[in-house]
Amino acid sequence: MIEILKYVFIGFIQGITEFLPISSSGHIVLFGSFFELDNLVLLSVVAHIGTLFAVLFCYRKKLFSLIRHPINKTNLNLIIATIPTVIIVLLFNKYIEDSFSINTLVWGFLISAIALVIADLVKTKNKYIKKSSALYMGLAQGLAIFPGISRSGSTLVCGLLLGLDKQEALDFSFLMSIPIIIASAVYEGIKLFTLNLSVDYLGIFIVMIFSFIFGILSINIMLKVVKKNNLYYFSIYLIILSLILLFI
Repeated sequence: MIEILKYVFIGFIQGITEFLPISSSGHIVLFGSFFELDNLVLLSVVAHIGTLFAVLFCYRKKLFSLIRHPINKTNLNLIIATIPTVIIVLLFNKYIEDSFSINTLVWGFLISAIALVIADLVKTKNKYIKKSSALYMGLAQGLAIFPGISRSGSTLVCGLLLGLDKQEALDFSFLMSIPIIIASAVYEGIKLFTLNLSVDYLGIFIVMIFSFIFGILSINIMLKVVKKNNLYYFSIYLIILSLILLFI
């Protein structure tokens, strides 16, 4: 029973933090270290797949339209945004993986908190996504490889600083996550396949289901929060979390 609850919690953490601007990878590393679970990397990959299904579900109408009419501005912008992210990950992934620690998480959380406060203070100009803004948001997404830096937070903040319409920036941020989650899941999956790990299929199922459910919840929370300019709530949380980590 305890093991099942651990799987539920991992799914919950990934699902609720993937689309909130508080760094899902930072929280998985932070809380995962407390559980003594085998194959935490495998569970993280599975949890990411659950959140991928969540964004596919929430944006299914938009995605069906993009698939039916593949030659369009949004798809081009998604390609432009994905390229710099992939380059940054390929260049720095190994170094970043080796640098994960509580200290680096603290600084990442604090940087994310400051960025969110700035984004809340910026007055948007209701611009729409252009090639240049897609490129900058892709670079911002690449920065989320650093410990404690939120992918959704960095892309959203970048979009708002560029003067994009709030809903436009948030929708594009969520859509940007799709190719990156797929790529990271495939990459980590290939690495894990070569290790011939023993697999707890019940645990994998539980993690995926709960990350899917809470991923949908976090997407809807973000849609409401951004609309009301309440990003500073997440800043307060990240600052408190950073202070706690400094003294443990």
